[in-house]
Amino acid sequence: MLKQKVIERFSTEFGEPVRERVKVKAFRTLGVGVVVEIDQPKRQDACNVWLPYPPDGQEIPEMALEYPGEAGRHSGTYASEGLKKGMPALKLILTTERELDELVDYIRALAAGQKLPSVSVDASERKQDNGAAKGEPIRIDVSSMPAPKPPAPRREAIPRSVQREVWQRDAGACVECGTRQLLCFDHIVPFSRGGSNTVRNLQLLCEPCNLSKGNRI
Repeated sequence: MLKQKVIERFSTEFGEPVRERVKVKAFRTLGVGVVVEIDQPKRQDACNVWLPYPPDGQEIPEMALEYPGEAGRHSGTYASEGLKKGMPALKLILTTERELDELVDYIRALAAGQKLPSVSVDASERKQDNGAAKGEPIRIDVSSMPAPKPPAPRREAIPRSVQREVWQRDAGACVECGTRQLLCFDHIVPFSRGGSNTVRNLQLLCEPCNLSKGNRI
């Protein structure tokens, strides 16, 4: 069971948990909070780990989901150093011990204020569904994400955090036909009709479905 391996490794590397609840175990190293979810995901071969958001311009683990402070996706349940309610955070979905090894190095560098190393998705796990059950978040394979089209004049580019949340929400597939080919980020309410670059106004469509939609809502 990967969750138990993660807890045992963190206990060895960072000391015993500083806080234990039904849903989480929280660790601390040099003032950096690290939280392991106990109840989620339901899969035995995956483990959710929450970390504080890294400094601007620093490396973000490849399998991380980015949650801005206003997203409200984490709460007082995970209240640890750098993970208090309303603060931006990263949620990592680990599936292999090799990823755990890289994450430990990442956390140590984050705690020491050093340049952060890369944490990549294990090559054996680079598949679209990653075995997730329906309703569970999928891991983000950045290499599979479509590149948004360059913004037209006077339009802003879609923020990376928004791209990743839309990709995770739509499970890396066209919301109309379910294909995973020729995907693009589509504005539900088109820019020409006042639409914006928000998660609620973006969806994944394949190019054929996007072309058939045109300028309709």
